[in-house]
Amino acid sequence: MSNIHQSSIVSSGAKIAESAVIGAFSIVESGVEIGENTVIEPNAHIYSGAKIGANCRICGFCTIAGEPQDLHFDSNLKTYVEIGDGTVVREGSTIHRATFEGAATKIGKNCLLMANSHVGHDCVLGDRVILASFSAVAGHVHVGDDTFISGGVMLHQKIQVGCGVIISGCSASSEDVPPYVIAYGRNNISGLNVVGLMRRKTPKEAIDELRKLYLFVYAGGSPRRNARQALESGMASTAEGKIFLQFFVDTEGGRPILRPRKIG
Repeated sequence: MSNIHQSSIVSSGAKIAESAVIGAFSIVESGVEIGENTVIEPNAHIYSGAKIGANCRICGFCTIAGEPQDLHFDSNLKTYVEIGDGTVVREGSTIHRATFEGAATKIGKNCLLMANSHVGHDCVLGDRVILASFSAVAGHVHVGDDTFISGGVMLHQKIQVGCGVIISGCSASSEDVPPYVIAYGRNNISGLNVVGLMRRKTPKEAIDELRKLYLFVYAGGSPRRNARQALESGMASTAEGKIFLQFFVDTEGGRPILRPRKIG
């Protein structure tokens, strides 16, 4: 293929679209799948098990589908990394494959993983997620659509992060992060991500409802119990309100959930 640089090392067992580009000194191992118009820039290493969609860009010195940083991982297992269409992975970033036979670490469509970011094994990132430079997502973390994880953020293994969240730079969380909130510092939230909601053209009635639900859930006592009560009593009429409340119910039995230090 004319789009594969002569200095790159590309296995004959890789499945590469005709329109894909493989840059100089890159390595593409057997079993890799690369979609239409995707560009693998020079010096990237695409390990066996990587499935990269169309119109993606994998920049220099990235490693995709490397072995998990898990002391108990069996390297004989066939596991994967799946990257959705339109996603960009910038220089020096790493995405590790899953730890269970046949499972995949998943990155959604139109995501941006900035330079030197890391996604650990068995993670699932939704669509349009932004992971800023020097941030790291530990194993088994799930991140919802349209979430912005700022630079230097550390997310603990096995937590859930809702959709539409923004996490401030150099923060850390070891607890579940509800949808549509602003998280900052260590395990703290400061209210709703109203700016993000407005940028995504969320209807005013949905934003107003989220404000009421936020105050109700965090009025005192157990946020999860309050959310269940609000859900069962029909307090939420918008899709966003229902998503907000349902997150508290669906994550019950897992990690603790973030609470604000103060309301208002």
